[in-house]
Amino acid sequence: MPPADRFPLSPEGLPLRRRGLLRGAAALGTVTLGAAAWLPGAARAQEAWPSRSPTIIVPFAAGGGVDVATRTIAEKAGDVLGKRPVIENRGGGSTIPATQAVTRAQPDGYTLLAVPTTTVINPAFRSDIPYDWKTALEPVGLVARLPFVVVTRPASPVRTMSELAEATRKSGQPLTFGSGGTGTVAHLAGELFGLRTGIETQHIPYRGEAPALTDTISGNLDVMFCTLASAAGQIASGTLKALAVTTAQRVASLPEVPTVAEQGFPGYDVSAWVALAAPRGTPAPVITVLNQAFSAATRDEAVASRLGTLGAVPAWGSPAELTRFMEAEAQLWAKVITDAKVRME
Repeated sequence: MPPADRFPLSPEGLPLRRRGLLRGAAALGTVTLGAAAWLPGAARAQEAWPSRSPTIIVPFAAGGGVDVATRTIAEKAGDVLGKRPVIENRGGGSTIPATQAVTRAQPDGYTLLAVPTTTVINPAFRSDIPYDWKTALEPVGLVARLPFVVVTRPASPVRTMSELAEATRKSGQPLTFGSGGTGTVAHLAGELFGLRTGIETQHIPYRGEAPALTDTISGNLDVMFCTLASAAGQIASGTLKALAVTTAQRVASLPEVPTVAEQGFPGYDVSAWVALAAPRGTPAPVITVLNQAFSAATRDEAVASRLGTLGAVPAWGSPAELTRFMEAEAQLWAKVITDAKVRME
């Protein structure tokens, strides 16, 4: 699956500590750091990293897209590191408590964060966040993107996104669309479509995607922006009709479904995503080892295949690329929230 244009996923140009680092890490599972100031006490003399399994804190309950994508890639990355990462789920609080726990952790590479899109969306909704992700986190790299699919009832006469926009204009009524909750990426994806087309939209939030899909199938909603995994079964059975996927390129699990951008809306490129980050101050050699290990994992065919069944696309890049990507995402969603006058309910 080729990467989305607005985020180059090539790891070329990464600052390797020495030639053959990835081969060495794969063989030994460690990188030796000499008398480094970041090591406490006697451990400063020499320490092989990793000497134990790092913990990745996932700021959601187990079983969701971010959790499963992180687990899938971390398992393979553990083969490269020589130490299998431990996944710790800390859901709740709009991902803030879990993120704060990582920002306060020792910057030694053993406490990491599975960074969701929510991290860059939160500041547009609230001013009481006890950290600034731009200065509190050390970027490692993107892990995966989770595209959305736009679905409607099978009996709908609408077949494309351009027809959807035109039918909405002619009806004189707002386009009703559902999502799994206010402020989610799926919600904002619908708001962005309304802003790009100039049509009026009405978002209907649900407690999760399942009830919203039920109302879409019954015709109580015009469309729904939802995760691929949630809708794949209904699309395959014909109880839902897929109009488009939201990423810049088509996805392997729905190759016949065009993108929104293909249907007359260039530049429309939306997905949820998960990245990997460490506490600020984590040594550069450790960041490099982590980047190389997870990059290798995302290139594994078995990993890509498993993620594809979950509606996810593996992705990777350098820490600098991740920083630029997150900053661009923060700007995009802040503007959408402002322009669409989105308020948390």
